[in-house]
Amino acid sequence: MPPEKDWRAPLDEAGDDALQYSDIAIGYLGRNAGYRSDYRRALGRVKRGAISADDATAGLVRRWGISYHAAPGAAFDRKLAVARPDLSPASIIIAPALAGIGAGPLDMEALGDIRAQIRMGDFLHVILADPDGDEHLCVCGSCRRPMAVMLPIEPDPLARLASAERLCRRLSGMAAGPPALRPPPFRREHLLTLLQVLDGRRAGASQRELAASLIHPKVRRYTPTKWTDSAERKCIRRWLKEAVELRDGGYIRLLRGG
Repeated sequence: MPPEKDWRAPLDEAGDDALQYSDIAIGYLGRNAGYRSDYRRALGRVKRGAISADDATAGLVRRWGISYHAAPGAAFDRKLAVARPDLSPASIIIAPALAGIGAGPLDMEALGDIRAQIRMGDFLHVILADPDGDEHLCVCGSCRRPMAVMLPIEPDPLARLASAERLCRRLSGMAAGPPALRPPPFRREHLLTLLQVLDGRRAGASQRELAASLIHPKVRRYTPTKWTDSAERKCIRRWLKEAVELRDGGYIRLLRGG
């Protein structure tokens, strides 16, 4: 995984106003030991030429729901993380249109700056670079045929509809605007703090050191009894429990903005 640094330092993505829930979700999964082991094996197979980076990525995404692209030259790049379209309403699904509805082909040149195109089984996963937050298209079939945006019947279709509206604005020559699944500032700060909790715990920091670094330095001056009864100790224990749950599967909820 990426080179480790002092867990007390702000995370690299902390100042990124375009940060989406999917960007944070891959941060939690990237700290999961099982995923890290799978990803290292996948990278090794790609380096040996036993499998393509796209096929390796597809396998990781099927198992984990989201993954970094397993290309050795771009390993651990959050901007190249891809998610299963059924789990991520930020993914815009484009498929062949029914005959007779007046649809046209998808003009790839009209999409603007394409960050990456990743073949995953029947889908071509296209990542569109956007300063307000990248867009992800899952294209099934040939773009030269009449194509349509697919909006699956699902419990909460509004986020996927908002993603589709961003694409429509882009194709009309307008600014796409901010994505729907972008955490508000307080939620973003909390989720990034929990990532630091995981990093600190992995580095061997005690609960008291976590609290002193992430809540308030006065904790270091507490007597043992005061620390045991303190609100900071209760808070850091809650944060640890929440962070571990997100790392070990709860990150899937983040893909839906949960």
